[in-house]
Amino acid sequence: MSENCFPEIGRCVSIFDRLMKMYYDHGLSEYEIGWGQQFYVEYIYEHPGATPQEMTDRFRVDRATLTKTIRKLTEVEYIRVEGDEKDRRVKHLYLTDKALPAAKRIKEIHAEFYETFRSGLTSDELETAERLLLKMADNINQKVWHRMEAHHES
Repeated sequence: MSENCFPEIGRCVSIFDRLMKMYYDHGLSEYEIGWGQQFYVEYIYEHPGATPQEMTDRFRVDRATLTKTIRKLTEVEYIRVEGDEKDRRVKHLYLTDKALPAAKRIKEIHAEFYETFRSGLTSDELETAERLLLKMADNINQKVWHRMEAHHES
């Protein structure tokens, strides 16, 4: 493998991303959400009362992106936002009963997709791939956020 293998890695990541979006959008077509919202629905399903700050940290998104997603999920009546009893600045997010079938379907799609992409790979290979992808994401995250912070300081 050459040192300049980014074009191949970038191409693979792009293909993977595009195919996942198609897979999830198709699997969630009967619900009022798609690829962009499914991560948040699942997170709130697993962490009732999560705060927007927790979610920006978890998904590495800016507040504007998260606000847009929360607005969309509120409009389709999938989440409700409640103020914190002790600190009115803090909001907590909860799924509504309407969102539960979608959350359960997301979990099913995850399992189906995982079985498909792990086909022919050992557990060690999957662990190595995950560790490497997380490291790459951390590297990119640090660079992107550093640039964004420098841009806002100017």
